[in-house]
Amino acid sequence: MRVNGIFYLNSLLLGVGLAVDAFIIALSNGMNGIGGRRGSIVATLLAVFQFAAVMAGWVVAYAAHELCDWIVKVFSWIAVVVFLYMGVKMFMSAARKTEQSSGAAHGIAAVLLSSAAASVDALTVGFTIEEYGAVAALICSAIIAAVTFMVYTCGHFLGKRFGVKFGTVASVVGGIAFVAIAVEIIVTTYV
Repeated sequence: MRVNGIFYLNSLLLGVGLAVDAFIIALSNGMNGIGGRRGSIVATLLAVFQFAAVMAGWVVAYAAHELCDWIVKVFSWIAVVVFLYMGVKMFMSAARKTEQSSGAAHGIAAVLLSSAAASVDALTVGFTIEEYGAVAALICSAIIAAVTFMVYTCGHFLGKRFGVKFGTVASVVGGIAFVAIAVEIIVTTYV
């Protein structure tokens, strides 16, 4: 693939499509009071995971098609479990009417798991760009990572701005969003 205007537009659109999960996580984290510094860390980790997942998919696509299918299924189920877990915890938080966000990423393990789970689709995108050369794949991955970072930052700001006003509703909406992501992963991977 030649690196030209169409390539950049395609990479940008892939980035926007892949950043939907990051945007939902950002809204949830912002609504539930995750601070600016921690939000920046989550945004950076999501961007790094998106970059790494696209590149991993690209590398694996050269290795073996059967291996690709197996990896997508394993990572898909891991993502489903993580998002369902976070969704259920947010519902429980809303039921207890606490200010603490159970579903938002708090510890480093939770941040890493949510970042990895949100990057499952990026792994699949890496499989689809297998015809790209190494430089083009790196540029595409970097654009996707940058878009993810920017979309997360915007979502975090919106969630923080409006989440404080809605309290328990924010936890319920966040829980629904995480469960919806899990369902979407199941549908797109297995249907």
